[in-house]
Amino acid sequence: MELNYESIVPLYEQIMESIKQEMHSGNLAPHQKLPTEDELSTQYGVSRITIRRAIAELVKQGLVEKKQGKGTFVAAPKLRKAFNRPGMSFTEICAANGMKASAKILFSGVEIPQNEQVVKWLGLKPGVQAVRILRLRYADGRPLVIEDNYFSMEYAYLLAVDLEHNSLYHYLREKKGIEIIPGEVILRLVRADSKTAKLLEVSRGTPMLQIDSCTRKGDGDVLHTCHQVGYGEDFDFIVR
Repeated sequence: MELNYESIVPLYEQIMESIKQEMHSGNLAPHQKLPTEDELSTQYGVSRITIRRAIAELVKQGLVEKKQGKGTFVAAPKLRKAFNRPGMSFTEICAANGMKASAKILFSGVEIPQNEQVVKWLGLKPGVQAVRILRLRYADGRPLVIEDNYFSMEYAYLLAVDLEHNSLYHYLREKKGIEIIPGEVILRLVRADSKTAKLLEVSRGTPMLQIDSCTRKGDGDVLHTCHQVGYGEDFDFIVR
């Protein structure tokens, strides 16, 4: 986009519009680094002060973000999760935000839970096996959260369901007629260890949200437990 120096529209606004067009066209993708101030100044034929103002306005609008010592990057769209939405699945959260959810199965099978909270929530005796489904969840192809679910053995039929391409909650509701009710939720702020960082494609030590939850059925009985790690800076939580 060429700037119109005769226009009543300020040059910094024209530059903002040009950068926005690059974002909308896909030439500037989420997380992509923008050219430096010097490079943009040369590209548009304006002063660094003008470039700086254009970037500052884009930061205010949440379209780009500055990372100290690294530069300016295109901001990724933020997902919004509302805790007041009963039984809302990851797939539904993505759909509500105009994104497509997908998954990669990391483990699907039967094993003895080692986490005391999982054993307590499921009401299992020590040494009793449970169904475990461990998935890496994606939003528009970007890894966002590691999701580790445990079910009692009565739900072993889930091991035959294609949960890479189908919503777990949709299957339980539509195929099994199960009413899904949110239960207890425990939130913690953690930092990504090496394994988590590799799966989520972030740096080791990146702040992450850890969510341990117990989901129930309409009759109050426990349906499953879920341990999630992820939901970094591109995720907003709404609590009402």
